[in-house]
Amino acid sequence: MDESRLAASLAEAGLKFLGLVDTTVPLIPPTLAGFANSCPAESVADVEYLRSGDPQFLEKANTGWHRLAREGGLFSTVNPEFFLAIDYAQPDEPPAWWWARVSLSDRWDIAGVGAATGILGNGSGHPAFIMLSADGNVIVRAQQGENSTEFVLVREPQRVQFFRQHGEWMAGRPRTGEFVRTSIERWLTATAE
Repeated sequence: MDESRLAASLAEAGLKFLGLVDTTVPLIPPTLAGFANSCPAESVADVEYLRSGDPQFLEKANTGWHRLAREGGLFSTVNPEFFLAIDYAQPDEPPAWWWARVSLSDRWDIAGVGAATGILGNGSGHPAFIMLSADGNVIVRAQQGENSTEFVLVREPQRVQFFRQHGEWMAGRPRTGEFVRTSIERWLTATAE
């Protein structure tokens, strides 16, 4: 991964790259946090749905994401730092998803420019990302559907049985890579009650 290119792409979206999070920190891995949109309804704290054809989609998506993230605890107004899932693998390697620490600047555009960079989506107006609060207690997931975009917020993933059970299943699969398996096992052990 070229950190200078990553930092430049994030800066275009209004995010300051603060470095990669140490891979030994027992955080929920992005590959597991990405299933936030599959959580049972009772585990989801908040959801924002937007129709893709809305002429004000970018404005509504950015406003909706910011409200959800701020009010839901992804970051605070005083300290707008959080983690963003990024693929840090080299171009010739299989994907390796982990967390980058970022900070929200005063001027940002997550759904437009951010999604257009490929870091936060699949083109302008097509946001797709996984974010985690710096304390690991809030997940915000954006997913593009056929006719809509969904922002999902889940609090305290360590207490959500869906994540724990799905993590155990993933860790036991032979096709799960060693990095993902170790990350899941580390998180499950660290958050066991």
